[in-house]
Amino acid sequence: MKTVITIGRQYGSGGHDIGKLVAQKLGFAFYDKKLVEIAAKNSNISDETVKHIDEKATSSLLYSLVSGSYSIRGMNGPLYYEMPLNDKLFIAQSDVIKEVASKEDCVIVGRCSDYVLDEIEDIKLINVFIYSPLESRINRITKLHELNEKQAKDKILKSDKQRKTYYSYYSNRDWGKMSNYDICINSGKIGIEESAEMIVNFIKGLNK
Repeated sequence: MKTVITIGRQYGSGGHDIGKLVAQKLGFAFYDKKLVEIAAKNSNISDETVKHIDEKATSSLLYSLVSGSYSIRGMNGPLYYEMPLNDKLFIAQSDVIKEVASKEDCVIVGRCSDYVLDEIEDIKLINVFIYSPLESRINRITKLHELNEKQAKDKILKSDKQRKTYYSYYSNRDWGKMSNYDICINSGKIGIEESAEMIVNFIKGLNK
């Protein structure tokens, strides 16, 4: 049985770096934007278009109409061709997530992966959410992107809003709600390396 760790994260919390560290420490495959690249290629969506629609929800109702019958009709279903590119990318991306999860132990960052894999049998699914106080995230983003505090705060709030909207739209769940995850970690208090180590120890404990 494959072990799959999904990482949901607030912007600036270091969730991506933590996920990468966890994968390295456990010897797991690591997937982030690579998933989008594969999904875009499978859907014939250009790289330039992906930059504008990645992790952005659409206002269309077509996704909710087609998603229930998608597993039967697939990407050749009649409604699929009428869907916005955002929804097509999400469906293609979900297929890729399911495929990699069935083949190898891996860490997957974002992309509603916890929701996509929720009812998949024959995998050991561990859902993690990384959060951090706003002040800590502002400090991290100012250094990473050479922004002033106001610019960093605006970027954080905008990114979090976008992620929340995307997650809620496609999963109908509350982004960051503790009960949706197996582990929630305050990386601002614990630290990046220490947060990764906590997750690794948790996984090793499950496998004893």
